[in-house]
Amino acid sequence: MLRKYIFSLLSIAFIALTTPAAAMADEVTDAVAAAKKSPKNQKANRRAAEALRDAGQPAEAITYFIKSDNRGNLDAAELCFDLYDFQRAGELLDKYLSKRTKDQSTADNQYIPQWSDEPTDYTDILRHRINLGLSMLDRVEKIAVMDSVNIPAEDFLNYYQMARTAGRLRPDSRVERLLPRGWLTAQGLATLSPAAFESEAGDYVMFAAMDDESGKSALYETYQLADGQWIEPVRLFDFESIFGKDSGSTVDFPFLMPDGVTLYFAADGEDSLGGLDIFVSRRGDESYLQPSNVGMPYNSPANDYMLAIDEANGIGWWVSDRNGLADSVTVYTFIPSADMRVNYPADTPDLGDIARLSSIALTQSGAPYSAAELRKRSEAAAATADDSGDPVIEISLPDGRVITSADNFSSPRVRKAVAEYVKGCNYLAASRRQLEQLRAQYGAGDHSLSFRIISLEEEVERRNRELTSLRNEVVRAELGDNISNF
Repeated sequence: MLRKYIFSLLSIAFIALTTPAAAMADEVTDAVAAAKKSPKNQKANRRAAEALRDAGQPAEAITYFIKSDNRGNLDAAELCFDLYDFQRAGELLDKYLSKRTKDQSTADNQYIPQWSDEPTDYTDILRHRINLGLSMLDRVEKIAVMDSVNIPAEDFLNYYQMARTAGRLRPDSRVERLLPRGWLTAQGLATLSPAAFESEAGDYVMFAAMDDESGKSALYETYQLADGQWIEPVRLFDFESIFGKDSGSTVDFPFLMPDGVTLYFAADGEDSLGGLDIFVSRRGDESYLQPSNVGMPYNSPANDYMLAIDEANGIGWWVSDRNGLADSVTVYTFIPSADMRVNYPADTPDLGDIARLSSIALTQSGAPYSAAELRKRSEAAAATADDSGDPVIEISLPDGRVITSADNFSSPRVRKAVAEYVKGCNYLAASRRQLEQLRAQYGAGDHSLSFRIISLEEEVERRNRELTSLRNEVVRAELGDNISNF
């Protein structure tokens, strides 16, 4: 199997050398050479700047944007903002505005933010976010980010392996199963969020849903009664009701801490540094209180969301698309603060690089335990996360029934078989994630991993066989030993 994988990598590499990547490199080289040959040619400088920016070299592009036309000052300000050089971003924005023409002003004022239907001056929004970035850079939290992994965007939930005491993150299919039939349609709701929070006992769920007409989302909660029925979901808040203004449209990805009071969620709007930022709120006597942006390094000019903390094992996670990977996101694993928040001093060297996680190693000095220990804790949590309670599963029986919960089974013997099946699912998911990481490192040039990859591929195949056997055992235990195969 490794030989097949290596062949695929070589094929991809060969194609890359003969298609757009190589062409882009040539374009950058030619454009930069032309700009250097005619340093006062604004068009040549703009072509070089755009080629460098599009090739993923923003720092190099800034100089050429500044040497182009006045619009180049605005382009350079945006790149400085993305690189967390907020001071320089503000200076370049000032320079652009001092020379802005009437036509440029008209174009800037036609900008429509994603949370609004009304046009506004783009430079006002950029100025606000530059100031927000400066403020955040003064209070970067001192956490140890021990691991980061790039995974397909739709698979990020599988990477969170928490102790049961922390609750669980569930897909939208879980919410659909417990909602009253027709409830979404009756409420005018079009879409459920891909991730919902479920309590340790499995009797409380918080989720986000989007309004069919406005496209705005809100958070809802529902409880399971003693008779097993779920109450009709209660609306908690939307963007306007929690923030007290209408400068955003999205609240999503909730995670409620075990204290039942502290809530992390993601939102957009003018108080967000980028698309989605992570916020924290607390439940008051009657409603949730005004949220606060959790700041850096969690938030960035990109989308950041789904902050979750397993206090029992001392592990936290969040998701970001700050690395600009097509169809993929980065899941960061960190060691959360034990007590009160501690920030870096504002004069810390390389604070901007720490804040944007240019290298997670910059955050690891003085970490209470190693990345290897963190992985052990995560694996231990994964192995025990669903050993009890109400694991959500789907097993089709020959008589047409579809089993979705351990409570659907009739005997303690079957429940035990289900618990073993769920544990096997968790082990398999963990092995697949590890295999994906090793393959990515191999593709990046670390060929010393070849034997580990082969070994792990064999382990995944073995776990698949074990899972099939466990699934068959569940069915036999439920329907009787006369069923020989499934």
